Parts: sequence; structure tokens; C-alpha cells
Amino acid sequence: MSADSETPASRVPDTPSAFEQYRIPLGLVVLVLFLRPVVSSDLLLGFEAIANRMLIIMLFVAAFNLLFGFTGLLSFGHAMFFGFGVYVPAIVVLNGLGGLAPGGSVTFFAGVALALLSVGVFSYLLALLIVGKGEIYFALLTLAVSQAIYFIALRDPWGLTGGSNGLTRGTLPEFVEQTRGQITIQAFGASVDWYWVVAVVFLLAMSGLWQVVRSPFGRTLIAIRDNEQLARAMGIDTTRYKVWSLTFSGLLSAMAGVLLEINNSGAAIENLGVLTSGDTVLMAVLGGINYFFGPITGAFTWLFVEDFLTDFEVWHIPTTELAIVSVDLGPALQFWQFFLGALFVVVVLTSPEEGIWGYVRTLGAGVKRRLEER
Repeated sequence: MSADSETPASRVPDTPSAFEQYRIPLGLVVLVLFLRPVVSSDLLLGFEAIANRMLIIMLFVAAFNLLFGFTGLLSFGHAMFFGFGVYVPAIVVLNGLGGLAPGGSVTFFAGVALALLSVGVFSYLLALLIVGKGEIYFALLTLAVSQAIYFIALRDPWGLTGGSNGLTRGTLPEFVEQTRGQITIQAFGASVDWYWVVAVVFLLAMSGLWQVVRSPFGRTLIAIRDNEQLARAMGIDTTRYKVWSLTFSGLLSAMAGVLLEINNSGAAIENLGVLTSGDTVLMAVLGGINYFFGPITGAFTWLFVEDFLTDFEVWHIPTTELAIVSVDLGPALQFWQFFLGALFVVVVLTSPEEGIWGYVRTLGAGVKRRLEER
């Protein structure tokens, strides 16, 4: 897998062009610029807020894929890192920290710093304990630890987590304003749309992830994934690389959680649940774990289908205003998960590592080849 050329590592071009080298960051910028106007059009989802959540989940799934797709370690409990980012800032803003009063801007950023620090230390120590146990045991141990954290939060220790109700009031800092569901950030006398704040964090985090996977560190992770015994024979300390892969993945996941806490105005117990971890695995596989843009594609497909099919009851042809034919699809689309599951089965059976993004690349390469032949 190559972060530069979006091709598997065994087929990296010898002399990539400037466009080949930087098309991933350019693609990320294009994604950010066009995602909201596209999904908010009347022909598709019809509302803008879903674009915020899409970028956040894309970042989370991409962070997970650093561990799964690039390192070859499957985590069934990645929601615990995500949940740290959701819960810790919310708890700090709600209760204060040391001499910092609740609700203040400084308090929030102190909570974010505490969340990232705690996730970094926790994921590093956890990795030291479990990465050497083998792939199967690694997956099961991440699930077990994640469930332990989930049940601790569910018991609401010292009244900090809110139990099954989560934290829904008083968890936002003072610079965050909500008006009829629209979130804006008040900074330096200006009002900034929340989407663009998420977009900037998304671009910075994904660019950092791109630099990691295209670096010698990332190439070594791929070597470990493809043949760990050979990597060890070459003198590579595979355990150390796995530990840092899990640590970096946990930190990026927590950053996505911080964004979700603001986006959802609080913390929900579902953010720590096994279903969140499971959905993350499915999104990554659906999009294609063999590519940098695979998890992004999988997250977009999953969230788009979920929102589009659940709200899409009547199909107007050609448009709502000039409909010639209207078809009631409500009874069928209540089983939208079946259709998404069928797509997932097809992807796994035909090309489990390529995913939807692999199909898109193959189709695009075929079209390009035909155009060149003409």
C-alpha cells in the first residue's frame, strides 16, 4: 500500500510525477471543498450538518486503518480511544479542572490536552501489554479492554460520566454557539462556521497521517504487515513499531472524538460501545483497507446510505416539482441495513482488501486507458 500513489506497495512507480506525489493532499482539499455542497443538495441528503459528522467519522476510520490496513493488527475495541476524546473534554468542561472554572475556553483546551495525553499514555501502555500476544489475541484483548471501559462509564463513577444518559448539558465551552442546530465558533471577534473548523482539523490530521504512512516508519509498518518474520530477520524491532502504530492510531482517534463531542453537544455512552468499534471495522473494509482513501470512501458510503435510505421514502421522477412518476419505497427501505450488508458481502467475497475504492480506481484506470487509445 502506498500513501503517495494509492497503489499497493509492490507496484509503486519508479519515478512518480509531482501530481502522483501530492495527489492525496490535493484530493483531501477537494473532498473538504465539495463534500458539504454535494451532500446538502436537494437531490441527495438535503441538509448540511451531516457533512460535519462525515468528516469526523472519516478521520476516525482512517486512524483505525493505520493500525489495521497498514500494520495488520485488527482492533475490535477502537471505540475506547474515540471515547476518551469524547468524554474527557466534556467532563473537564462540566466539572472544571484544578483551579480552572467549568465552562471556560481555557478549561476546554485543558480538557483536550488531558484527553490526548491520557490516550497517548494509555494506548502506549496497552500496546506494550498486548501487541506481542498474536493477532487473534490482540483483537480479543482490545475488545475486552474496550468493554471494561464501557461498563466503567456506564456505572457513572463519582457522577462524572452520566451513566446510560451520557453528558448532554453544560459540556460545551463558551466560544461555541448553537442556533437552530447550526454550530459556530466565536474567535477573535469573528464567527466561523463549525464545518470549516472541522475541515481544518481534518486536513491537518489526515496530512499528518499521510506523512506518517509515506515515511520510512510507514514503509516499515507495511513490511511488518506483509511478512513479520522476514522483517524480524532483517533486524526490525517489530514490537516497537506496532506499539507506536497503536499509539498514533489512538491519538488520532481521540482527536476525532473531541470534534464529535462539540458536534453532538456532549458525550453519549454509545461512543464507547462495541457497535461503534464494529462499524469502524466494517467501514474500513467496505472502502478498502489497501488504500489511503479506502477508509474515507467506506465511511462516506456507510453514512450516506444510512441517512439517505432512512429518509428517502418516495422516489420522484424526474424531480419533486415536476414528478411524472412517484414510487413509494418506504416499506422496502426500512431494511436499508440489508442492502448495505449485501454490498459489504459482495465486496468481501470479490476483493476484501481493495473495497469500493479499489473498484473506483479500476474503473477509472479502464476509462483512462480507453481515452488514451483514442
